[in-house]
Amino acid sequence: MATNQGISLAVKPEGSPVAGHYFEDTGSFLLHGAAPSGGTATVWSAHAGGWVRAAAVTVDSTGHWRATKPVTDAGSWHFIATLGAGNPGTSSTTKSAEVTVTVRPEMIKLKPPNPTVDALKNPVVSGRVYPATGGVVVHFQVSHAESGWHNKAKVSTDKDGRFAFRFTTGTGYVRSYSVRAMYWDDRGSKWVTSSAKPITRIKVIDAVVTATTAADVADTYHSGCPVGPSGLRTIRLNYYGMDQRMHRGVIIVATRRVDSVVGAFRIALNNGYRIRQMTNPNHWGGSDVKQMEDDNSSGFNCRKVTGNPYAESPHSYGIAIDVNTRENPYHAANGTWYPASGASYIKRSPHRTGMLSKTSALTVAFRHRGYFWGGLWSPGTDYQHFEYDG
Repeated sequence: MATNQGISLAVKPEGSPVAGHYFEDTGSFLLHGAAPSGGTATVWSAHAGGWVRAAAVTVDSTGHWRATKPVTDAGSWHFIATLGAGNPGTSSTTKSAEVTVTVRPEMIKLKPPNPTVDALKNPVVSGRVYPATGGVVVHFQVSHAESGWHNKAKVSTDKDGRFAFRFTTGTGYVRSYSVRAMYWDDRGSKWVTSSAKPITRIKVIDAVVTATTAADVADTYHSGCPVGPSGLRTIRLNYYGMDQRMHRGVIIVATRRVDSVVGAFRIALNNGYRIRQMTNPNHWGGSDVKQMEDDNSSGFNCRKVTGNPYAESPHSYGIAIDVNTRENPYHAANGTWYPASGASYIKRSPHRTGMLSKTSALTVAFRHRGYFWGGLWSPGTDYQHFEYDG
């Protein structure tokens, strides 16, 4: 409180959406102070000009006075209280010390989102308009390094000036973006824009393990198989595709092999290894030949060894994984290469996307966890195959 020569003045915001702050066209200046009882306290304000009378009130019997003035324009506001009607510019006038406050312009603020997000997930980005106003139409904009700002959505604020958008741009891409929000200010005939916030879509494996159901193995399990659904687990996880986008896949393995499989694929993902697809073999009726032709990566499948109908496949036990079957073909004991679509990959050089070698991140990760890589078998080379050998 400023006091001088028998009259004091204090200024506080009243009705502000943010305690202790003033916003244009919102709430009031609460003007109050002390002076001799029964007299008149006149409050003067100056903003981008000279002193203008803002209010005149009678000092009460306790020696206090109080007045309000609506907050209008943004910028610096100066206030002085005088006894009587004297102008503060006159030397003979009894007046308080000058009080200066700052009125903030209208603004829109985004709550900083998590700067990194799973490339397959679409987080909510929220914010608020100040001063708090309902029904304001807010536009949500997104940009990235290869483009400028683009309008993506618009919503209206609630009664407290809050709004929220779901960030859906570039789902699956591993890429950095900036987001911002803006609205049109009719009074000022201008756009009010928030500061930009970064969001980067990243590679996250997000493995979710569930008990394997009968539906999960509808075409890959039958009576007499060495392992049934109760001994299996269904893993849903993200992988980096040949299209350089993230995808959600599924692989079914023996319960005791879950941690090793998730760990190996996490290392492969972190090292940028690409996978064509990871779909439940039910999609092909459990046919290994058909899913190999379509370049599918899979685990459990209760069947005989492809190319050898007399031997039980290790896939029947949920301890084997085949990856990128086209880029990593299998040379069966009968001399046939599977799949036919992988013929161009029989020759292992030059190295191409999706191929596996002894030094591939996935190969190293699986071998470190006790798996044998079929690319080292001879005869019967199986470049796509990993099998637990513990």
